[in-house]
Amino acid sequence: MSKDLERAIAGLSAGDHVLARGSDTRGHDVARSGYLLAAPEPRSIRHNGIPTPGWRVCVGPRGASLDDRSTWVGLVPGAASIGVTPEPDMSRWRRSVFSQTGARINRHGLRIIFGGRVYRGATEPIEETPVEIVYTGGGTYELVQHLGGPVHFTCSSRTEIWWAPVTGTDSNGAGW
Repeated sequence: MSKDLERAIAGLSAGDHVLARGSDTRGHDVARSGYLLAAPEPRSIRHNGIPTPGWRVCVGPRGASLDDRSTWVGLVPGAASIGVTPEPDMSRWRRSVFSQTGARINRHGLRIIFGGRVYRGATEPIEETPVEIVYTGGGTYELVQHLGGPVHFTCSSRTEIWWAPVTGTDSNGAGW
């Protein structure tokens, strides 16, 4: 097994606030942020359709049931990661469909802090990335870290995301 993943898991204890990227019970990629509800347990995890030695971790809000499959994340070496993270200030974050950010076809220059797509069982954002929203046509929006830069995320107005309004400004007064 991967020594990096083994070291990361060995340094965890129940109650730590973590970000885990791995797979759900169906083998789909998933990212969960929250509290480690129990110690990681060695398990056979289905990866690319093949049972692979790995770990199951339960990540969610404090007090969530260990039987709630929406908290389960399968970690396999080379395809997963987990680490301790600071708790987000949830008073600034919103969980809603993308259209509630204020993005419109004819509105340009709108900036938000992108917290990630809302996955089933998600209780908090999984990232904190300042982005500018660009309408590309056909009901599709791209979130870019700066105009002309690479696309960070693509979605429709009905995609559910975590987001926060931009506060403060950068050195150019750009509102970051």
